[in-house]
Amino acid sequence: MDERTCCAIAEFLSALSNPTRIRILCALFANERCVGEIAGEIGLSQAHTSSHLRVLYDRGYLSRRREGKKVYYGLRDSRIPKFLSAAGKIAMESVPGYRK
Repeated sequence: MDERTCCAIAEFLSALSNPTRIRILCALFANERCVGEIAGEIGLSQAHTSSHLRVLYDRGYLSRRREGKKVYYGLRDSRIPKFLSAAGKIAMESVPGYRK
């Protein structure tokens, strides 16, 4: 794999270093949602949730659209749920303290 691709992967994956961002992505598996709905599901303030959504959007994980005063977020790529599921399986089998 070339250096440019490795750098792109590292940048893309850096957004997932925060468990809250992974929870946000999981909250969007079924359909797009507004900030308030996401915040309610993950138990954070709307402001805190919005800051995490911005990171995920900037890294290419999310799409967004405005409807009146609300902003709706959705997964930009339908492969993200499978990607996170595979990452979760590998992590649970590999990371000390989480192994089954």
